[in-house]
Amino acid sequence: MTVSQRKQAQIEEVQTVSEPGDQIHCDACGCDLTRSIRFKCSAPECQTEEGIDICPPCFCSGKEFANHKRTHPYRVIEFHSYPIFEEDWGADEELMLIKGISLYGFGNWKRISEHVGTRSKEEVEDHYNKTYIESKDWPMPRMDVTFDIDSAEFQDRKRRRIAKMSAPPPPPIAPTSAPGVHEVQGFLPGRLEFEHEIDNEAEDLVKDLEFGVVHMYGGDNMPEDENDQDVRARVRWEEEKQKGRTGPPAGSKTAKAPRGFPGKKTPAARGMGKNGVVPNGHAHVKQEDDGAGEDEGEEEGDEATYPPPTETEDSLKLKLTMLEMYSQRVQKRVEAKQLMFDRGLLDYKKMQANDKKRPREERDILQRLRPFARLQTAEDFEVFSADILYEALLRKRIQDLQNYRRLGLTTAADIERYDIDLAKRAANAKAATTHSYYARPRATPADSESTTAAKRPAPLNLANSPALHLLTPAEQTLCSQLRILPRPYLVIKETLVREYARRGGKLRRREARDLVKIDVNKTSRVWDFLVQAGYLNITSDNLQGKEAGGAPPSGTPGVGNGGTPVGGGSSGLAGGSGSTPPKPPIPAAPAS
Repeated sequence: MTVSQRKQAQIEEVQTVSEPGDQIHCDACGCDLTRSIRFKCSAPECQTEEGIDICPPCFCSGKEFANHKRTHPYRVIEFHSYPIFEEDWGADEELMLIKGISLYGFGNWKRISEHVGTRSKEEVEDHYNKTYIESKDWPMPRMDVTFDIDSAEFQDRKRRRIAKMSAPPPPPIAPTSAPGVHEVQGFLPGRLEFEHEIDNEAEDLVKDLEFGVVHMYGGDNMPEDENDQDVRARVRWEEEKQKGRTGPPAGSKTAKAPRGFPGKKTPAARGMGKNGVVPNGHAHVKQEDDGAGEDEGEEEGDEATYPPPTETEDSLKLKLTMLEMYSQRVQKRVEAKQLMFDRGLLDYKKMQANDKKRPREERDILQRLRPFARLQTAEDFEVFSADILYEALLRKRIQDLQNYRRLGLTTAADIERYDIDLAKRAANAKAATTHSYYARPRATPADSESTTAAKRPAPLNLANSPALHLLTPAEQTLCSQLRILPRPYLVIKETLVREYARRGGKLRRREARDLVKIDVNKTSRVWDFLVQAGYLNITSDNLQGKEAGGAPPSGTPGVGNGGTPVGGGSSGLAGGSGSTPPKPPIPAAPAS
């Protein structure tokens, strides 16, 4: 038999619960026989220290190796998985337990449980104490115990137990922050503290607070410890007082400060105190050290000592009041930290994600309810917040129903149809606004300045402008309002009229904007003026002819009897070859 001890697991390794301490292998093929039936050779020449173990396949095939022959006698070693001392423990586990104790020593339950492989250290310890230590037949266990349990059920229990123990532990919960990488700045999750606590200066109130001997609150009835330093100092001081050595004469250079109170003289030297009792809170004047040349080798017993001061009633009340103030401030800090931990306020990312999922109205309501969190537990506050949100939802629904009633909607079908129509109307309005924005022509810088101005610019003064006499009074007023000089206006007028005549009266407002490279609003004003003045004869017949695509009427200026423009073809303003067409006569402007 080949028995190998499982190596001890290192810190980084995770042991499997189902692995026993001893591994039994086949001496022929080396397969694992720890939890299976095996054959053990009984021949004298194979009786080594561990014996010869053979797996069933090698035994059936009759393999021979070393001193083992196929004709040797054998024993069938079954899997001892049945209870003998306790209903839940099998015989194989009992053998592993005894062997583990012999290998690792009594009390080393962790290593013994690892050797057993299917039990925890608590189960191993409890079973051993109950079965062996507390047995009536100690040191032997009870041998008269019998169990009536099905083998299949016992194996099923064992498999479930091993599967439960072999399950990997759940991953640790990631902390909200760590001392090295802070998600919450200043928070130390290992200590559950902050670098700067609430009311961080509270300890300054009591950091230098000291108490003397207190005779109140039962302090005078407390037994004294002879080894206490304060008690020994008082006894020594009383002995020195009886011997008349409470202190050297005043002015002596050998005077030495009492032990534990540097720079202070004894009560007798100061002439203060009564019966050796010094009231606490008295301010002593520190004397300069004139004993630079004193003997450093003076024994400790020769030094003047005196007991600690006794607390008076007023001093004790003051110090207790300071302690109570400090306790209240610390309690306030603890309550604030407990509120943060209970509400999960440190996990701010989760809180932000939940807030983003809520509508704006609900976020505003919860923001106003936060002061009530201090007055309730976490569960009560959640229920309270949910009820308030439900109340707000009901109020909004009631208000909507009242609005529907004012509109004359009394059934659910009417309300649904109204909501659908309202949504379609809003969508159409939005689409129209978007279309008009993109379809709007690009404005020039002059247009943007005129539209963004707070008020329209003042009319242009044309009194000294050249060619003013060529304009009619109506045209002068138009040029003054549009802030156009006379000569540019005449060029615009000539361009529009000539193009109108060349096209046979088929010139449109949009095409006129492309001909004149000025502000589109000014071009529209000039176009309207020329139409009203009669320079451009835009009639319904022209519009119908444009829509139908037929020939213009015979009365259209600039068009011959045959429907061909004067000048022929594409000559003239279009830049084609041929003679330049004659200019049409410009009608006189109507009298203003």
